[in-house]
This record gives sequence, structure tokens and C-alpha cells, in this order.
Amino acid sequence: MNNVYRSKHGPLRLLVLCTLVLALGLGNAQAEDLQEGFIITKVNYAEIKDKTFEGKTIASMVPERMEQMIMDFGLTITLGHSEKIELDPKYVAYSKKNVKEVKYDPATRTMSGWQAGQPFPPEVISLDDPNAGDKVIWNLRGVTYGAIMGFNDFNFTFIKGDKGVERNQVWDSSRYFMEGRLDGGPLIVGDGTIQQKTYIVAIAPRDIRGLGTFSIRYNDVHSKKPDDTWAYLKSVRRTRRLSGGAWMDPIGGTDQLYDDWDIFDAFPTKYKSIKLLEKRWILAVAHSPKDSVDPTKTDMVEKLPSINLKEAPYYWPAKRVKWEPREVYVVEAIPPKEHPYGKKVVYIEIDHPRPYLGEFYDKKGEFWKYYIDQSRPDVGKTDGYKGVVPVVGHVVDLKRNHATIWSINMEVNPGGVTSDDVTLSKLEELATGAR
Repeated sequence: MNNVYRSKHGPLRLLVLCTLVLALGLGNAQAEDLQEGFIITKVNYAEIKDKTFEGKTIASMVPERMEQMIMDFGLTITLGHSEKIELDPKYVAYSKKNVKEVKYDPATRTMSGWQAGQPFPPEVISLDDPNAGDKVIWNLRGVTYGAIMGFNDFNFTFIKGDKGVERNQVWDSSRYFMEGRLDGGPLIVGDGTIQQKTYIVAIAPRDIRGLGTFSIRYNDVHSKKPDDTWAYLKSVRRTRRLSGGAWMDPIGGTDQLYDDWDIFDAFPTKYKSIKLLEKRWILAVAHSPKDSVDPTKTDMVEKLPSINLKEAPYYWPAKRVKWEPREVYVVEAIPPKEHPYGKKVVYIEIDHPRPYLGEFYDKKGEFWKYYIDQSRPDVGKTDGYKGVVPVVGHVVDLKRNHATIWSINMEVNPGGVTSDDVTLSKLEELATGAR
């Protein structure tokens, strides 16, 4: 009876067994991750977009505009495994305190009770909160890069997509945060009315040497007060005060606005509205190589190794730069009518406020500029502060096929810098000395 059964049903059993083996094989093939170091290009994207990396499909981590950059503008993406980013214990401790202490006022769109750290940690932000967009942007006030931004070897590189580097400029800059400071001293410097001070001055080439600005940004209590900004004029060797709308102006002759500094550089109250669209995973540059600029080199490819200057369109991250899966908030910001843009869409890390991608639209709603921010963790050499810093920013004007890329060997909390080192007189000193 047993033999008869096997004989009768053997072919069926064999068929079922083969089907199971085949199904398991296909399942394993579909679940198999792409390898670290794999380079996504327009040639292979359609073929690999449904494959996975760290368990997520490539297509699910490539937003619409990023796919457009790959297929139409030659962006290449080198995959790298995600790594945990460890923030400074002081930043983490204040962020935990803020869950109970920081309050948001819907009437004024401002916050209160904040001292330092992330004002609104992930546990207090939800997609169904109509004010969540403002809270995500307020998180940028509790900066991850410590109390001082040290801009070492600051270069602006102008690139034409079909030709390559047009020119390279060297600048000096420093930003000093007057509040939320976690460098071991007081949390607030001054009377609490100023949020931060910034100067930026051109060093080379000769035709722009000495050009620069100094600005003061006031905190949210004074959110209706515009930034104070001064420009140094080489022709008369003196500074001139600019209008309160200078925060929306281009930086020199670049493709970048002052408001684009680190993708989003304004309090939410400067904008008409900010909406949290979604939470999602994307591919982003969160561990950019440390040597963003080699100041000892004259060859541009060697000098700026994190930019893909070897092949058109010349303005994307170099293939040595790895992109990893990161979970982000996606916010849509509508600026005031005087602003050059009609809309900004920004992708910001959920675990800590680090912008990775920006999509900028014109007044007609047409896609205008794409912004990629390369960042990396850093530890202060003098105080050991653990922060996250931006090191390369790709600002690409797609209508002109032109880009301005800033590259910096950023440093967390450089030692010996005080509030008196970031002033209008310091701008004048640097500008006249640069002559």
C-alpha cells in the first residue's frame, strides 16, 4: 500500500518539492541586499530600484526629486551601511528635559522654556499635530555642532554642468551661538536677546578679496525684529548696513541664499507656514570623509576630493562619498512673498536635527534648485564635545545647469574663540587685512 501510494503520488510530490525550492530561491534572491559600495547610476537604476539595502528597497529610499537627479542629471550614489551617530551626553540630557519643559505657542508660533539641546525630541512630534512642522524647524535652533562653528579651509566652487569648474574662492567665516551653549561655560552669553552672530569674508582670489558681511540674528522673543547685517565695501573701505531682508539675498555671486546656509537657516516665524508632510527613509550622506578640503593641493580634483570633479556634470558628491539609510522628517515651508522661492521642501534627520536634502521651487511652483548636504560626526579637540557638522553643500541651480558648492573642514567648538571674535570690527579687521 505504501509503495503504491508513493508510486501514484511521487510525480506530484516531486512537483511540489521543486516548486517550494524554486519559491524559496526566488524569495532569497528578492530579499538579498545590494552590497556596500554598490554605485547607483542612471544606467542601472531601473534594474535595481526594487532590490534592497539594509532590508529596504532602493526605490523606497529615493524620493521623486532624487530619482530625477539620477535619471536626468547624472547623480550617482555609492551605498554605505548606516552607522549610529552618538551625540554629546550634555545635548542628550537637555533634550530629555525639554520633553516636559519646552512649550509651543500656536498663536505666536514661538517656543518657551528652552535652554539647550533639541527643543522638541521625536517623542513629542506627531504627524497629526498641525504645528509639527514649526517644531521640526525649531529643533534647528538647538544645533548639533556645539557652541561655535569653526569654518576651516572654507571654499566656494562654481561649476558649470557641461564644462566643469569655473572658479574657486577661499573664504574665512565663523558663527558664534549666543544661547544653548554646551561648551562648559554659561548657556547664554550676553542678555539673551541674540541667537547667533556670523561673519563671512573673502580671502582669494584678488578680485573679491575683502568682500564680506557680518550679521546678528535675534532670538524668538524678538522674532519680528529682522537680522542686522552689514557689508564691507572695498571701494570706500568701510561697512554699510543692509536692509532687514538681507537674509533672503544670495551670498556673493553664488547660487546660495543666506537662508540656504545649511539648507534651512531661518526661524519658522520668518516663513508663512511650515508643514510636516511625512516621516520616511532616504539615502543621505551622514558620514562624509573628514578631508573635505586639502589646502596643500592646487589641482582641484585633489583639493576637493568629496566633489565628483572627474566627470560631468561635475557638481555631485564624489563616488568615494557613501550614502546610508537615514530616517527623516519631510517638511514643506512657504516663505514670505518677498523671498525668491515659492516653496522649500527639506529632509531632516529624526534622531537629531541635521538637514540632508533640500528641494527649492520658484514662484510658479517649478522645481528650481536641489541641495545635498554632506555631514559627519566630529569631536571637539579642546573640550571633547561630540557633535554633527556639515562639511560639503551642493547647491545646484537646475535651470542654469550650474552649481555652487561649499567645502569645509568643519570643527566642533574650536578653542580660544570668544564672542568678541565674531563682531563687526572683526569683519573690518579681516576685510582690510585681506586687501
